Amino acid sequence: MSRITDALDTTDLPDAPRRKGMVATSHPVASAAALAALDAGGSAVDAAVAAAAVLGVVDPMSTSLGGDCFALVWDGAALHGLDGSGRAPARASLEALADAGHAEIPERGALPITVPGALDAWRALIERFGRRSLGDALQPAIACARDGFEVTPVVARDWANASDVLHAGDGTEALHPAPRAGERFTWPALASTLESIAEAGADHVYRGPLGERIAARIQALGGWLTTEDLAAHETRWVEPLEGVYRGHPVFQLPPAGQGVVVLEALAMLDEYPLGDLDAAERTHLQIEALKLAFADARAHLGQDTDARVFTDPARIERHLRVLDAHREHANPAPRALPLEGDTVYVAVVDADGMACSLINSVYMHFGSGVVVDGVVLQNRGHLFSSDPSHPNALAGGRRPYHTIIPSMVFRSGRPWLVFGVVGGFQQPQAQVQLLVRLIDEGMSLQDAVDAPRFRWIDEDQVRLEVGTPPTLAAALTERGHRLTDTSGHGGFGGAQAILIDGHALVGATDPRKDGVVRTT
Repeated sequence: MSRITDALDTTDLPDAPRRKGMVATSHPVASAAALAALDAGGSAVDAAVAAAAVLGVVDPMSTSLGGDCFALVWDGAALHGLDGSGRAPARASLEALADAGHAEIPERGALPITVPGALDAWRALIERFGRRSLGDALQPAIACARDGFEVTPVVARDWANASDVLHAGDGTEALHPAPRAGERFTWPALASTLESIAEAGADHVYRGPLGERIAARIQALGGWLTTEDLAAHETRWVEPLEGVYRGHPVFQLPPAGQGVVVLEALAMLDEYPLGDLDAAERTHLQIEALKLAFADARAHLGQDTDARVFTDPARIERHLRVLDAHREHANPAPRALPLEGDTVYVAVVDADGMACSLINSVYMHFGSGVVVDGVVLQNRGHLFSSDPSHPNALAGGRRPYHTIIPSMVFRSGRPWLVFGVVGGFQQPQAQVQLLVRLIDEGMSLQDAVDAPRFRWIDEDQVRLEVGTPPTLAAALTERGHRLTDTSGHGGFGGAQAILIDGHALVGATDPRKDGVVRTT
């Protein structure tokens, strides 16, 4: 692993402070697992995978090894992208969907289940950038499932709200009824599964007995996934996408992820002096830019889409003319965005400067609602299009549109901000808001994470989080935005972030989640 060597690194000077490691996750047990991995000599990647595995135990409605995983890794010299998404089963097609009696892919059940990519992604990350084994990374998760953990308040709330989607007869009795906050929860079936994976490796799922049981259960429920689909799965190393905002390189992963929405919206906003505008105009422009970027993504994004089309200067110029024409009034957009969707995000920086931005998800809460041996299977296939001419049309072997987007922002040729925000289609919206607050408004990292957010829903409908100043709400209403109910937690996402300033590490965790920042 290469050591960072640019002008900000003074490690070799006699009195230079020693860089420490830091982790930020949405759950205290996951943060503790990541910190323990660093203390045991593991890399940022070892720590991130350990945290992700624990989150699959302590936050099972949001993530699982039955979901997908994406990551950005800075190794001290270069940035690497990992696409750990699974493909649609080979037998999946619009014709097969129609034969099953559906015009659209259902939200739940066997049909939206795609190949789970997370476990193989963890394996690939550790083999390339880890100092410990996958079995080592799984030990804290095994202990949590076997010995139990205390259920935290946000997890308890989300679990209770989502447990009715679980498919009866799949071993989900362990998950229903939902435990209360403060209650101790154990999950022996998942502990046994994780122990088997720690011993046999990822092949236990992709070419082994657990994969056979998963495929058999899906087929019994009328789904398409087979053991051949599992065995054919491959994790991809991909070239990260680079955009620029106020001179900062901003990195996302390529399609079929929606990171292009962030880069396209930022490319538009870069043309406006947001820091000099009042809060109403600054917020209005962000909403309008995101509408245009989302419209492009919903119309054109698929696994083979050339990401350059989204930030092509001619396209951005056309969008800027639309923005200028709507500086004073909202421009209704025709496509609604689903409200549901959550996941987990982990940020880790180790003492050698390696940084890992990792995100793991089953898409909607409890994914498909199908659980096999403690593995919650994702429903990512629900995001395929039923339009045969669309680049995201359902087809065997195709990766669906993905909402989960890890990010990094650079300064001086190295990571400055390692961050992500969970929340389905809120993810690009919250990433843009966080960057505007940090870069344009000059907020501290924690203040930028804490600040109330907006969530564009569809057309002129916008949700404002509790705590939004009434004057801002009134000004947005005057501009034609239709504000909706903001009671409850509202789906405004949950951020985890680490800011790197030379040897100083500044972490922030979102109060909308149960997380903590821990430092070695």
